[in-house]
Amino acid sequence: MNSLKFKIRRLGSLLALFLVIPCSSFASEYCTDLSYFGDYGAMSFAVTTDDDADTAVVEIIAGYAKGWRFEGSWDGESGVGSGSVMMSEDPLVGTVGFDFDIVSAGSATEITGTVETEDGSRATLFTGFEGACTAAEAPLEGDYCLKVGDENISMSVVRETSGTGRIVGNLASPTGILRPFNAMRDSATGLILEKTVGAEQFKLEFSAGVITGEFTYRGRSFDAYGIRNPAPTATGCLGIMIYSGGTGDFYYATPTIVGHHAYVGTGGGTSHPLATDNYFAKVDLRDMREVWRYELGTDEVRGGAVLDRRGNVYFVVEADRNLTFVDGFPEGSHEASSLKLIKITNPARGAPTLEWEYAITAAGETHDLGHLTPAISKRGILYVGGDMMHAVKPDGSELWTFAPDTTGDLQIYTAPLVDKRAVFFSVTDTGSAHEADGLYAVDALSGAEPSLWSYTPEAPVDPSDGYSEEEPAPETYSSPQFNLDRTKIYAALRDRIYCFDRRGNACSTAWEDGCEIPDISGAIRAAPLVDSAGDIYIGTKGNEDSKLYKIDGTCPTSPVIWEIDTNADVYTTGVILDTGIIVIGTEPDFDAGILKAYSTTATTGTLEGFFDLDADMTWGSLRMHKGRLIGVANVATPILGGFMFSIDTAGARYERGAQNPTFRGNNLSTGR
Repeated sequence: MNSLKFKIRRLGSLLALFLVIPCSSFASEYCTDLSYFGDYGAMSFAVTTDDDADTAVVEIIAGYAKGWRFEGSWDGESGVGSGSVMMSEDPLVGTVGFDFDIVSAGSATEITGTVETEDGSRATLFTGFEGACTAAEAPLEGDYCLKVGDENISMSVVRETSGTGRIVGNLASPTGILRPFNAMRDSATGLILEKTVGAEQFKLEFSAGVITGEFTYRGRSFDAYGIRNPAPTATGCLGIMIYSGGTGDFYYATPTIVGHHAYVGTGGGTSHPLATDNYFAKVDLRDMREVWRYELGTDEVRGGAVLDRRGNVYFVVEADRNLTFVDGFPEGSHEASSLKLIKITNPARGAPTLEWEYAITAAGETHDLGHLTPAISKRGILYVGGDMMHAVKPDGSELWTFAPDTTGDLQIYTAPLVDKRAVFFSVTDTGSAHEADGLYAVDALSGAEPSLWSYTPEAPVDPSDGYSEEEPAPETYSSPQFNLDRTKIYAALRDRIYCFDRRGNACSTAWEDGCEIPDISGAIRAAPLVDSAGDIYIGTKGNEDSKLYKIDGTCPTSPVIWEIDTNADVYTTGVILDTGIIVIGTEPDFDAGILKAYSTTATTGTLEGFFDLDADMTWGSLRMHKGRLIGVANVATPILGGFMFSIDTAGARYERGAQNPTFRGNNLSTGR
């Protein structure tokens, strides 16, 4: 007993000694943001400093950039001072660094991060204060749709009791009875909503408008994810539903819709992170439930899909894209990658099986830009680009290949069109002369040389100082589009719009040299849309100078009816609706989201509204299905993989009589 008392007294002495000696390491959480990059919501930063080692670690532990970790130097005492930290070779953003200051301001401790801009000045990266986020910094009130297993659960956060973290809300299936709930913010970050009692329990993390976490019902646990409802026309999951099946992005894929099912697959852009769980999926649009998936692993889907009359599915897969880091920044490479067209079955239940694979390119032959979406004829012949145009029989054997007989480095990374007689496709010349860009028509059955007809614009005049980011090289990555009765073809070649009949004649004398857009801002990658009056809509990729143009369909001397800034790149082909609007998708725009609606009837460019999904859109184009807007988007950080969305539009449909209201004219996307 005496020995035990001695040990206890000795331990107490050691504890007392420890308490009077200052600790050199300090760790605190701060509620902050990354406002320099835009509005991505509140985040929780864990800052650990060591006064003796002069080191600092800043880790984002909750919020949109969760998982980012910065390390560096520290000059301070007891958690107050300044530091400089860096994150190297991140697969999303590469190398990012910043300086930060932590100061005591009365009863609060504040943190500020700054970065040096190109002109040498300092810009504020973030500001914040010590402690968990509250309703002031991270308001959760709003309307959401959760995906819990295969179920859609509407959630509304009704109110929060000030200063307590106590939250009152409702849960319901889309047509079910409301079930009230009481929950709490977590004490560490303030960004996690927890309900720990009752038959329904959850732990949900809020990252701007995106939700991830887990949901438990009567002892059974499910992964959960969701999104804030942007639609003013309906609540919860009646307003928006989403589907996400892994970590991969929907970078190239446009949903193909047959019946009430959408077909879509994941893949990343050239310098995007490499996912190991890519897949191709069939999704029921009535509830965004996955019907089946075809696992692809590291292989990536490079475009949209087509179905034959029996329901078999065809799409292009790229294998062995590589990602390295150059000076700390991610740089993708297709030098070792190859492309193949694959056919899979379409079972009513269970997983699909592979029928065949057809090689499009070998390693070293794959181009780094554009998407590959095949066309399918009524006879079931597949047509797909690459380094040449390939015609493939329904059994997977090659029918013919066609490469234009011209100089240059020709690439066909667009979606072809096909009719009974010919296949039509755009070609981009990536050689130094850029002179063979054009539109080609080839016999659909023989692919025989020479082509039935072709049109190549005059060779461009190179800038005196060469091509640059400010003056980029010409390109043709926009896919051609039929008009409503399939007698005309609209195509964007380089920076002009063209209209041909199926024999290669200009639609009128005014169209003979194409329709020039004066001082066009950016490159054209979206496909042209044509409304019922014959007027044309086209978006451009010009970073913050990107625009949407409305072009007079008669191509007069001054063809631009109006133009309007989109503030972000437009790859996506939009949709023309019967409500007098056109909806397009863009890369992130911090002022007006990624889905923008413009008037088709106004005499000037007019933004009618927008949806912000806290994500971005690239090659994947939009669809309309039974009054809902369908598309794909990608989250810029690993909190959630790419997702497909279904948004209520109060019964809107494609514009009646529109010559081409969506990519390839309709949801089947056959190319014919």
